[in-house]
Amino acid sequence: MGAQQKIILIGMKSSGKTTAGRLLARKLGVRFIDMDAAIEELHARQKGERLPFREIFKTYGGDYFRKTETAALRALAGSTDAGSYVLSTGGGLPLSEENRDLLRGMGTIVFLDVAEDVLLERIVPRGIPAFFPYPDDPKRSLLEILAARRPVYSALAAVRVECGAEAPEVNVEKIMQQLEKRDRED
Repeated sequence: MGAQQKIILIGMKSSGKTTAGRLLARKLGVRFIDMDAAIEELHARQKGERLPFREIFKTYGGDYFRKTETAALRALAGSTDAGSYVLSTGGGLPLSEENRDLLRGMGTIVFLDVAEDVLLERIVPRGIPAFFPYPDDPKRSLLEILAARRPVYSALAAVRVECGAEAPEVNVEKIMQQLEKRDRED
């Protein structure tokens, strides 16, 4: 991989972006950036209160959350001292055209494409997300959301990594292999 490493992980909620991102950043010796933490920091500066990102969404609503998310991404994209990093995004971040435009200029985008059954096993025990359209039918909700998001993720990503229930370290190896293969082809 190149001297300046900027890798952006996208994918559905619970696809392992944060876990894989931390491991990948450690392995590459670069900084790890979690968009959820960036949103929490920006919210704290704007509102003077510290809340976890899920509480920000619940308390202030989706519109406020998405605006804060875009503002945090814009700040990161405009940072001249960002250096090399691995960035883990929220699952909904790439849905905005502005966010996709920003991401395209920030680094190599990697889509962690996780099997539906694995996602469902990870999501449901933590509670049904507020954005699931059918709270009484999480599987239907997930399949509907994935049908809308997968094409967006796929079109945006330079690299797609299929993931199952394997250990995060295995997925990091898959990411590294795909990035190295891409670098050789470029």
